[in-house]
Amino acid sequence: MSSSRLKMEAALNNLASRLHLDSLTLNDRNECYLMFDQQFHVRCSFKEDTDECVLYSSVGRVRKGSVDAYTKILSDNFFWVGTAGSKLLLEPLEGDEDNLALCEHVPMSMFDEERLYERMEDFVNAVEYWTTEYPKLQQGGASSSPSSTGSSSGTSSDSASYSAPENMGMFQA
Repeated sequence: MSSSRLKMEAALNNLASRLHLDSLTLNDRNECYLMFDQQFHVRCSFKEDTDECVLYSSVGRVRKGSVDAYTKILSDNFFWVGTAGSKLLLEPLEGDEDNLALCEHVPMSMFDEERLYERMEDFVNAVEYWTTEYPKLQQGGASSSPSSTGSSSGTSSDSASYSAPENMGMFQA
């Protein structure tokens, strides 16, 4: 077992402890799934080939060709201002909508137990923001962007659970 995987597992155990969960373990695909506030799904993956931790969440659907939505997505992706350090991406789907997802890559060389907790908190805040913003994108409006500190849902101990959602999108981080 690689030292990076051991570091990832230690960070997941620390995260589980801080969230008052029994444990968080990587499955046979080097992934674990979390759900916050019974609605925000996050996939946390260890990528051995690129030696990184990847956080991923599908946050909604965007109508194809929606200039207002694409403008907001690009604007908030610029220097990660509206994404708390993560990246927004559009995944092509059949039909008239694309999947809007949030993704963050954290190199294992910059990774430790505290870093996972901090990145998870910021990531969940961004997921919460975009999950509520994407319906507004469909209607042509959006509000201010999330901050990278301070949390409305965050990683509070009573709001997290360990759960694999039905569909985490087609993206394979």
